Amino acid sequence: MPAKLPLRISSIILLLFAIGHTEGFLSFRPTEPQAVDVLNAMRNVPFNFGGNTVHWMDLYTGFGLAISVSGVVSAVLAWRLSSATSGEAPLARTAAWLLCVIQVANIVLGLRYFGPVQAGFSLAAAAVLAWGALRLR
Repeated sequence: MPAKLPLRISSIILLLFAIGHTEGFLSFRPTEPQAVDVLNAMRNVPFNFGGNTVHWMDLYTGFGLAISVSGVVSAVLAWRLSSATSGEAPLARTAAWLLCVIQVANIVLGLRYFGPVQAGFSLAAAAVLAWGALRLR
């Protein structure tokens, strides 16, 4: 199927992004005194959330790891779409476009909240996913 190459490339980009996100997220340690104070407050100020006592760091870590899991799932899905049969092509095309839309949203979020590296990975993934979706027949 002509979409195999772009979808496999997108899968690799998505997996590298998920690995990089996880590594960067778990290893980041601020050095500025004000940022260290905020991080300590995130670890030490408890509050009630859904009937549980949590800290902001719990939510930060949980959401960060959830994004990593979503990235890995997206990578696996893109790889699977690369071997879609002609009978699966309509569903595969829809799934590829949905993955592309997610990455377009991540471009906007990356530029707004994270920076050009994150937005760049999303841009590359979106472009290759669109290429693959267009080639799914």
